[in-house]
Amino acid sequence: MTSTPPASASNSTPSSGAVAASSSGAVTASRPRKGIPKGLFWPLVWTAILMVAGAVSWRAVSIMTRNPPLPNCNQILSIGTDRERLLCAQASVQSGSAQALVAAIEMVEPWQESHPEYEEASRLMNRWAKALLPELERMVQRGEVTRAIALARRIPRRVDVYPRFKSAIATWDKEWSAGKEIESTVEQKIAAQNWSGARRDLQRLKVMNSNYWVLTRYGQLEARIDREEDGRRLLEKARTLVAQSEKTGNLDKLGEALAIIEAINLETAAWKEAKPDINQWAERALQYSFQKWEEEDIEAAIKIVQRVPPDLAVTTEAKDLLHFGHAQRLASNQGDRLAPTYGQIYNLLEAIQAVQRISTTSPFYLEAQDSAAKWQQKLDDIVKLHSANALAEIGRKATYRMAIAKAEQITQERPQRIQAQTLVSHWEKEIQRIEDRPILDAAVQIATKGDKDNLRQAIAQAQKVEQGRALRIEGQTYIAEWQDRIEIIEDQPLMDQAQKLADSGKLKAAIAQAKKVKEGRALYDTAQAAVSEWTTEIEIIEDRPILTRAENLAAIGHFSAAIEEAYQIAPGRALYSEARSSIAIWEDERAYIWSLEEPAEEYDDDYSEDSYYEEDSYYDDGYYDDDSW
Repeated sequence: MTSTPPASASNSTPSSGAVAASSSGAVTASRPRKGIPKGLFWPLVWTAILMVAGAVSWRAVSIMTRNPPLPNCNQILSIGTDRERLLCAQASVQSGSAQALVAAIEMVEPWQESHPEYEEASRLMNRWAKALLPELERMVQRGEVTRAIALARRIPRRVDVYPRFKSAIATWDKEWSAGKEIESTVEQKIAAQNWSGARRDLQRLKVMNSNYWVLTRYGQLEARIDREEDGRRLLEKARTLVAQSEKTGNLDKLGEALAIIEAINLETAAWKEAKPDINQWAERALQYSFQKWEEEDIEAAIKIVQRVPPDLAVTTEAKDLLHFGHAQRLASNQGDRLAPTYGQIYNLLEAIQAVQRISTTSPFYLEAQDSAAKWQQKLDDIVKLHSANALAEIGRKATYRMAIAKAEQITQERPQRIQAQTLVSHWEKEIQRIEDRPILDAAVQIATKGDKDNLRQAIAQAQKVEQGRALRIEGQTYIAEWQDRIEIIEDQPLMDQAQKLADSGKLKAAIAQAKKVKEGRALYDTAQAAVSEWTTEIEIIEDRPILTRAENLAAIGHFSAAIEEAYQIAPGRALYSEARSSIAIWEDERAYIWSLEEPAEEYDDDYSEDSYYEEDSYYDDGYYDDDSW
């Protein structure tokens, strides 16, 4: 057995170095190269240089073309240079206001032709003056005529548009004077209560050029005429009621007069004129109310005092009675809504606070406290019902039940028990609607398929809504509709068959078929209408020959025979009215003929129409023989 000799040290060392070198070379070859790829370095450098140069150039251009900063105009108006003043004037007119334009013009107007900025100033002055004129015109349209004229008069003569300013001032002044004159005339006629004359003069403002007169002032004066006329009419009506009250002793009329007076606008002359009368009427009403109170007719006392305005009471007792009366009105003003509102709560709070201002020494104190206690109970109930209604408005069964439980806490002896019971009933109906709506929705869904079986199923489903439930009527309406549809499905073939028979001329068979639709069925009225139509057609077919024969007889002058023939058409038949009309015409014609033959009858008493017709060859020819029909 031979063994391989071990490698020498000298041989192993180079071999390890070669391996290491080989391994290192392999690693180096597989690692990616870092840095800028060859061929892209210089293009990137030049691009960067160009970008920096462009940025520097843009910055330089922007600096060179930028307007110099404006001077501080607040500091240089008195001490700055003329150039700076001109710049400040240009800056000030940017607002566009008339005052700024005039100030700018006045700033540069003193400069003479020798001034270095004269040409520029003149050019700007003309431009500013042109811009000022329409701005002043807008001021005139707003009614600021006095200020517009004052500004226009500050324009120097050397501006190009100065003649236009002069003409405009004259126009504005003339129109303003004309408008003021018309306004004064209208005011005088208002004071004289000449309403039609005031309105007639007011129309003259519509021909003015200024919107101030045509729109603004016209509307203001028109509204004033209406206010003054209404105020005067109400005052006269109130005075008439007071006169009736004094004549009859019925002080209710006095209360009505005070209520009417409250509607008069406080800015009118009628109100100023009525003020002394109102104080007098209020005093009489309060005395009458005191009298009723002493007679223990509290309801009448409160009723009359509620008509008195609160600021007209003079004595302490009068003020207490007024507070009590107005508190009663607030407490009783609960509106007509089913659910309680914040307005009801507010009114009750105001009423309670009003009676609490009545002093303990007042004769109305005890009664007021009793009322306050009742109103407090009422307030407690309404607050409770209001919170219950808030729960109910969520619209869920659970919240409706919570609302009902809360409302049922208001017992029989409480002031709002009726409202509580009404709300409970309403919410119970809403619960029933929530419970039964799925039943009806399912029934409607079944009925949409349209065939008899599904309609019967839909009816059975809708009948699950029991009597007395909120959706019972709606359910019964659906049931009636679906029952009609079933009957139509059942009876429509009968009507279709009847129509086919009628179209083929078999009218009697069609009638018999249509009569199979029983009374009370959905198509009964339709069937009866068809029967009536076909019956009419049969009668026309049967009776038309009779009427035709009668017309033929009348055409040859045999009116009696024609009448007798037409009488065969019985009343109620389709052609009965036509036959009666023809008979009436023929009777008139026959009477006319007989009137012409009356002299001949004196010599032949035996003559009669019957004998005339018996000898007529018309009958000899057998034309009217029954066998011929």
